[in-house]
Amino acid sequence: MRDFFAGIAFVIAGIVTIITAQQFPTLPSLQYGPSLFPSLIGGGFCLGGAVLALNALWLRKKAVAQEAHGNPSLAGSLPEKKNWAMLLPPISIVFYILASDYLGAMLTIMIIMFLLMLLRKTSPYIALATSLAVSSAIYFIFSRYLLVPLPQGLLLGGSLPWIS
Repeated sequence: MRDFFAGIAFVIAGIVTIITAQQFPTLPSLQYGPSLFPSLIGGGFCLGGAVLALNALWLRKKAVAQEAHGNPSLAGSLPEKKNWAMLLPPISIVFYILASDYLGAMLTIMIIMFLLMLLRKTSPYIALATSLAVSSAIYFIFSRYLLVPLPQGLLLGGSLPWIS
């Protein structure tokens, strides 16, 4: 039931994020304003939280049904989650904060995606190709289209911290 309550908490956090973002000032000359990305993130929170909560309810219903059919050994066998997996997002964020100025946003995102995909047992070739394509797309969309200044690092002209 922990997943159910976590899902509900994510839905509530998403709703609060969307409501807060709608209060941001808008500029009449822009098609989108500062509320766009927080609203998208809030919507993602709502969607992900709803999926998490519904999946928890479905697993609970499945366990109860198995217990009712006289198979108690399967009733308590909800899928176990690896506790270390919940540390990966914060570790990835800290790594990005520490490494992106030196490696650059694109290379740092690529390393994070590649390692996360390998941990999920993706083929190394698919992980490399996907992380290269997606990190390049993310970098160029944000830096060229949305004009968000991202760190360039070694790959695109930055320098090492010990070289001035």
